[in-house]
Amino acid sequence: MSEYITSQLPEGAVVDFIFYEDFDGDGMKEAVIGVTRFAPFPPDSAVMIVRAGKDGGIRHDWFLFRESPQGYEQPGVIDSAAAADTDGDGLKEAVISRVFGHRHEIDITVIDWNGSVPYQAWHSGRMFFHGSLEVADTDSDGTAEIIVEYGTRDGHEVIAAEEACYHVRESLVYKWDGKSYRARPRSVEMPYRSFNTAVRFLAAIWKRDYRKAYSMVMIPPFSGLNGLDDPSLPAFKDYIGKKVLPALSRNIEKGKLVPAEPYDTCCHFSGPEDDFTVELSKTDSGVKVSGIMISKRRA
Repeated sequence: MSEYITSQLPEGAVVDFIFYEDFDGDGMKEAVIGVTRFAPFPPDSAVMIVRAGKDGGIRHDWFLFRESPQGYEQPGVIDSAAAADTDGDGLKEAVISRVFGHRHEIDITVIDWNGSVPYQAWHSGRMFFHGSLEVADTDSDGTAEIIVEYGTRDGHEVIAAEEACYHVRESLVYKWDGKSYRARPRSVEMPYRSFNTAVRFLAAIWKRDYRKAYSMVMIPPFSGLNGLDDPSLPAFKDYIGKKVLPALSRNIEKGKLVPAEPYDTCCHFSGPEDDFTVELSKTDSGVKVSGIMISKRRA
C-alpha cells in the first residue's frame, strides 16, 4: 500500500498525518492521509483516502476541504488532526484543523462516512485566531468532544497586538447533540488562566475600573501590610492611584506592554520604561492577583 500511496502523491506534497482505522464500518481498515502541497504557491491541503479491495486491488479518493458541504474550495495548510468517535456511533471520524495566514487562524472540519463514501459532516463555520485543536472525552461519557482554544483581542488596550505576542485566550467545547456539534464555553488551562487574569487586571486599572480590578485581587497580600489596616475599595483605589497607575500610564502613552511567556504564578510584561510582574494565586474562586512588582527597565 505504501508504494501505491507514494505513486499517487502530487509533486511537492508532504504527508501531515496518517490514520489507519475502519472508518466506514465494513470490517476493513482505510488509510486516511493528510497531504499538503507547497508548490505551486499558495499551499493547499487535501485528504487522501486509500482502501484495499477484497480482490487485492487498491484504490483511493481525494477529499477536498470546503467551507460548507456546498461551499467553495479553500486553500490552507493542515495544522492538526485526530481520529475519534465524536458522534457516538461507535465509529471514528477524522477531525482536522487547517491554518490560514500569518495570524494562525484555524478552521475545523469533521469527515464522516456514509457507507464507503466520505463526506464533510461538519465545519466550524468560523476561524479561530491563533487557534489550537484537541479531541478528548471531557465528560467521560464514552464519546469524544472537539476542543478549540483561541486568542482574542481582549486587553489590547494595554498589551501589544503583534502576531507573535501572547494573547488572552478562550476555549470552546463542541459536543454532538444528535444532530450537530453544539458549542459551550470551557475554561482555558494554566498558565493561560493566570495570563488572562493578569491582562484583564492591568486593563481594568488602565480604564480606571477600580471595582473590577478590586474584585480580581487578594487583600491583604496585594497591598501588603496596608491591606491589614484597611482592606476597603477606597484604600485599594488610593494604593493603585499612587503605586501602579502612574507607571502604567507613562508606559502605555509611549507604547504597549509586551508579554513574556506566562507562568501559573506570575506573568511578566515589558513596557518602554518599566517592567511589570503580576503575581497570581489559585483560590477556590479562581485565579486572583496577589501582587504586582514594577521596576525600571535596564538600559
